[in-house]
Amino acid sequence: MEALGTDEAGSATSLAFLRAVGLTKTFGGVRCVDSADVSFCSGQIHGLVGQNGAGKTTLAKMLCGALSPDGGHIEADGAPTSFGSPRDALDAGVTMVAQELSLVPELSVAENLSLGQLPSHLGVCSTGELMRRAQQHIDDSGFDLDPAATVSALAQSDRQKAEILRAVARNARMVIFDEPRSSLSVNEAAHVYAVMRGLAANGVAVVLISHFLSEVLEVCDVVTVMRDGRVVTSAPTADLSARDLVEQMIGASHDGTQHKRPSPPPPIQGSLRFEARGLTGRGFDNISLTVGVGEIVAIVGLVGSGRSEFLSAVYGVQRPSSGSILIDGIPRRIRNPRASKRAGLAYISESRQADGVFPLLGVDTNITVAHMGTISRWGVLQHGRQRERSSDAAQRVNVRAERLSQPISSLSGGNQQKSLLARWLVEPPQLLLIDEPTRGVDVVSTAQIHEVVIRLAETGMSVLMVTSDFDEALAIAHRIYVFRDGCVVGEFDGDATDESTLVGAAFAADTARPAGRI
Repeated sequence: MEALGTDEAGSATSLAFLRAVGLTKTFGGVRCVDSADVSFCSGQIHGLVGQNGAGKTTLAKMLCGALSPDGGHIEADGAPTSFGSPRDALDAGVTMVAQELSLVPELSVAENLSLGQLPSHLGVCSTGELMRRAQQHIDDSGFDLDPAATVSALAQSDRQKAEILRAVARNARMVIFDEPRSSLSVNEAAHVYAVMRGLAANGVAVVLISHFLSEVLEVCDVVTVMRDGRVVTSAPTADLSARDLVEQMIGASHDGTQHKRPSPPPPIQGSLRFEARGLTGRGFDNISLTVGVGEIVAIVGLVGSGRSEFLSAVYGVQRPSSGSILIDGIPRRIRNPRASKRAGLAYISESRQADGVFPLLGVDTNITVAHMGTISRWGVLQHGRQRERSSDAAQRVNVRAERLSQPISSLSGGNQQKSLLARWLVEPPQLLLIDEPTRGVDVVSTAQIHEVVIRLAETGMSVLMVTSDFDEALAIAHRIYVFRDGCVVGEFDGDATDESTLVGAAFAADTARPAGRI
């Protein structure tokens, strides 16, 4: 398969709005993007796929001016150009919906959508026109969003929608979407893809970076695969299958079993690690569920069903208004995360940037930050002990970094996620609470994370996870709870149910048949 932009794809080249020509970027001695050549055409949806760390986001950031290339150049409409900043790229018609959101939390949705181009008369912002513009974009997209809402008050999924609409509102000639559906439900993702198709129909070049290979093949006209910083191939989606993409991504034949998820171990019978009794709080009501010793339990449901709110309340991030929590059969009053840690709980939030990583600190510090007492002596950090503990934990989850002292922000999203998992391997908890464990993570890293979770359960650790991926729940969970409208609407044996049953319960369809408790 020949890369687009070559003579064999001359028609694509002639329509190219933007071309990357030999683009190269190096961080700390690691070549993250290596001589990348790829063309992006007006009126096309162009998929960009690869494992975490393949260079997709780094390439995209160079195309939109967020990073300066160390080598190569960019061409716009056939003429060499350079972007010194995102503002320069925007002036040339290129914008990006970043994986990590960049909205101004204190402003409203409408204000964020018009940031930099506020409607005004005699220097005074026209609030009516501001709201009219925002409402028009919201109506066109099909999103359910209040233009007057302050961004800081929005759920993560609604912030994602606002970020997407801000890019659309800029009337760009090329829009790059980096993992746009990471916080969205299946229905909401369908609206995003409809927005993309509408942009392409109006002659906009659309780039989709995604780990959802089946959706890439369905939505995109062309797909480019990256591996180890290099462009491996570009081809029309009509000529590709998901298996083709995986083979190109991993650089080896993939027969469907190479990264097969192992079956979870049977839980230790007759022993409960965790029990919630009638727990009620903001976003959830009267939740009762259990997790056994060595058991993996998944919570699934639509965005807004109360899954994440429940998990954060269990860890003490917010206090429930009623109900009780039992750890190893003993009632516990968990008032804050520190009390949770003392009780043997650990928590990984769904939002890496907001609640997980310290972006400017090293990978080693991020891994050990929750365990300073064990790597310090008389209040002084023991750097040798920190290196030893962080290195051991990082190796167990295969964190890819040139050195663990480098800022964690220089790692791919998948390696940042694995670093957060490594954080809780330094001193393993009795119960691991993890929200969206593989969001924005490639197929290989997903399999590695699943294997780590299963190995932890084999040692007797209990796992309670929230996931939007029904297949993920079916692959590794012993039991699955379905949340809808803040309530538990079904409990299922992981070995005795299927995706259609879970989806039916989540959507209140007649196909849902809850299983009995085990």
